[in-house]
Amino acid sequence: MNPLLLEVFELIKNRINSLTDVESLNIDSNLSKIYSKINKEELFILNEFYQAKGFRKIHVEVAMLGKSLQILHCVFFPDPCYELPIFGADLVVNSNNISAAIVDLSPVGKYLPDSLISQMSSLEVPKFNEPVNLPEWGVIFSPYVCFIRPVDFLEEKLFLKLIDQYLSLLLDLLVSVEEDEINSLETMDRVKYQKRYCSNQKLNEKTRAVLTNFFGSSWANEYINKILFEC
Repeated sequence: MNPLLLEVFELIKNRINSLTDVESLNIDSNLSKIYSKINKEELFILNEFYQAKGFRKIHVEVAMLGKSLQILHCVFFPDPCYELPIFGADLVVNSNNISAAIVDLSPVGKYLPDSLISQMSSLEVPKFNEPVNLPEWGVIFSPYVCFIRPVDFLEEKLFLKLIDQYLSLLLDLLVSVEEDEINSLETMDRVKYQKRYCSNQKLNEKTRAVLTNFFGSSWANEYINKILFEC
């Protein structure tokens, strides 16, 4: 595995293990470890799911397509009873070079919580050399989303540090946030925004194309709807 992907994976797993009452979520064994082969290329996908106080679902996915493609995908979906953003991070490796890296704390309302905005505004985010434009459906991300193509080892380390900082902000907020009633207007509004987040993510045709190529369109749609962005 690419060294940066491995470091990010270990960082995220350590943060997950630090959560209160964290437990693994059982999923169909056919979907936790997935294998397919086409045109002599092998595709492996590993999925892990967790649940903890403040989070309805945490998903970590690692995918490897032969020696040409590696993907790390992670989303912390908050329990809508808590005013917490959605943490998301993705890294894509082509021929052992990082071709895309994104991290964000995405709002589940019109705006991020005020306390979080002030903290994110004060972060010293590096000026990476190759920022990447967001897709049209990327309106779900916050103004503080970082989407780049790291150009060297230093930028890779800086991006790793940024992921760590975003996770720290999220987990610090978790300590202070109060739980709302499940039928409150605030909770219902957050449910609506989580559904919007998932619906927009499903518009990522690159993900759909890779899965369809190996498993067919029906399987790809089911995987995207039930595993990647179920809401």
